[in-house]
Amino acid sequence: MKIKEIHEEGKVSVKALITKCDRGRTNKNTPYLSLTLEDRTGVLDAKFWNLTDEMVAMYHVGMVVEAQGEIIFHKNAAQLRLRKLTEDKDADLFDYVREAPMTKAEMKAEVDSMLDTMKDPVIRDVTREVIQASEEKFYTYPAATRNHHNFVGGLAYHTICMARLAKAVKALYPWLDEDLLCAGILLHDLGKVEELSSPMLAEYTSEGNLLGHISIAAAMIDRVALALDLERDERVVLLKHMVLSHHGKMEYGSPVLPMIPEAEVLTLLDNLDSRMVMMKQSIDATQPGTFGPRMFALDNRMIYHRKEEER
Repeated sequence: MKIKEIHEEGKVSVKALITKCDRGRTNKNTPYLSLTLEDRTGVLDAKFWNLTDEMVAMYHVGMVVEAQGEIIFHKNAAQLRLRKLTEDKDADLFDYVREAPMTKAEMKAEVDSMLDTMKDPVIRDVTREVIQASEEKFYTYPAATRNHHNFVGGLAYHTICMARLAKAVKALYPWLDEDLLCAGILLHDLGKVEELSSPMLAEYTSEGNLLGHISIAAAMIDRVALALDLERDERVVLLKHMVLSHHGKMEYGSPVLPMIPEAEVLTLLDNLDSRMVMMKQSIDATQPGTFGPRMFALDNRMIYHRKEEER
């Protein structure tokens, strides 16, 4: 059975990848595991109760397992109460990780088209050089370790979705600088190729924890601008501002607030795309007519899955 096929309570057997494996103890000091299981179709929360210390030590992130147990709906979301967990040592991990709904070639072709249509040579050349320096990682890394676009290719796919939204915004506000807006979108999260460790089962690197993707991306722009003798060009300064301000608030990690319209649009589109993805994930894991669990990244809100229309 695939995770997306789980719609009701009862016994199930699922072949999946462990992407989170947290150890805990009950009030009676009995060890247990809190797991996230993933296949190419979705993500499933799982609990393995009444274990021994030896059993807890057997499991870890990155294992492909045959998970057997009962599905219950806890806080309106499916949860697997495990009875048996068996490792499949011969399984290919890549067969169980989620990927962007576009191929690497498709995403690269769309980004190249955006770059080719830029009219400003400074913005175009700097943006192209920064992306090319990290091209392989850009098209394979996730956009995050959790919450949104946390799948192979998620970084580029999130960026492309934002760029598509930007075209609609530019049509409504034609006075916006389209090249600057598009370039800022393409580069805003590029620092994550150094902040995160790998395309699959990504963790934060030492550099990621110490510097963060915002300052890493700004430094990437600096290196390219210096090589092209453009570090003092105002367009480069504005492009760096787009990256540095894209979290929108200082308490969210940006050292400066958006001070140009294009930076404000970037912040809003970043929030829009990431929040829509998180809401869709909640809806996909929730029964119609019920609320999903509270989501910390969405201001601790519960998302309602509206009832399907009668046919």
